[in-house]
Amino acid sequence: MAKIFLIGAGPGTKEHLTPAARENVRNSTIVIGSERALELFREDIRNEACVLKAENLDEMIQRALSSAREGKSVALVSTGDPTFFGLLRPLLGKFPNDLELEIVPGISSIQACTSRLQICLEEIGLILSFHGQPNTERSRLVEAVRNGKMAMILPDPKSFQPDQISKYLIDSGIDPSTPAVVCENLTYLNERITEGDLRTISSEKYGPMCLMVIGTWARRKLRNFGH
Repeated sequence: MAKIFLIGAGPGTKEHLTPAARENVRNSTIVIGSERALELFREDIRNEACVLKAENLDEMIQRALSSAREGKSVALVSTGDPTFFGLLRPLLGKFPNDLELEIVPGISSIQACTSRLQICLEEIGLILSFHGQPNTERSRLVEAVRNGKMAMILPDPKSFQPDQISKYLIDSGIDPSTPAVVCENLTYLNERITEGDLRTISSEKYGPMCLMVIGTWARRKLRNFGH
């Protein structure tokens, strides 16, 4: 049975690629992914590479499926981990029964963030991505923070950035002194971590590659936290 490999590209730099991911890309006849994902695997891509964009997602998925049926080895590269707000969901909606899917997991931005902040994943009460999500998700965020849960958010860089999220929560009645952290450009040389509360986060601007953590958890004195 023909197979498609769905490969995680990690949270940022190529040092966070797994050996399994690189090997599968090297062995692929065609590699499909975003420009950033393809750049990470630049040294491993030996054949054809196709750039995946939001506007050609359906076209590229169909390209992957038809290429696999032709007997080509196909790698779909997803930034972070494919199962976590990655390419798995849109791919599953179109995946036929005559093809086999193998997922090669990657390190997610969530894992990078919790590692930097020294937070246990099981402590997080809500994880949300606001990339193209409806406003109903915003009410879930308000409810979680109001109930004292720690929330981790992937902001939408175009319409719902950390400063806007903070203002929305404050306008929704959340205490402005609620602790909040924004992690930008994780694993890159220009990585930046801003600790504060909703009030301070609402007064700054942040880059498009960031995550936000909100919650009333006890602040920790972080070890080796030199950012």
